[in-house]
Amino acid sequence: MQIQPLQPQPPITLTRPDVERLTELLDHERGGNRDFLVERLEEEVSRAVIVERAPDVVTLGSRVEYENLESGERREVVLVLPEDADAATGRLSVLTPIGCSLIGVRQGETFTWDAGAHRWRLRVPSVRAA
Repeated sequence: MQIQPLQPQPPITLTRPDVERLTELLDHERGGNRDFLVERLEEEVSRAVIVERAPDVVTLGSRVEYENLESGERREVVLVLPEDADAATGRLSVLTPIGCSLIGVRQGETFTWDAGAHRWRLRVPSVRAA
């Protein structure tokens, strides 16, 4: 199952350190059981504007609040690499459908994603350092 955006996605911004860590992660994960997410994350990295610092952008280690506009559910998570993920403490892996869709998005943006059986419209009201 490959994740496809339903509409043109907002531009994304990644910090140089995130690009380096994500590239290393992608090199390690290729050929594994999460290929569809690896491909999607590769696409996100390739289309990103790369900067040194981005305080209002979801980066690895950001505490991000997102709202599912379909259900009204709000959740706050810290976006992390897969080895640091822990659902019980709200540490969300970047190699999950939601994590992959959040990386690089600016505070205040709204976007729609389709992951086969699941479709969601998300808004990011808040991004801050964890």
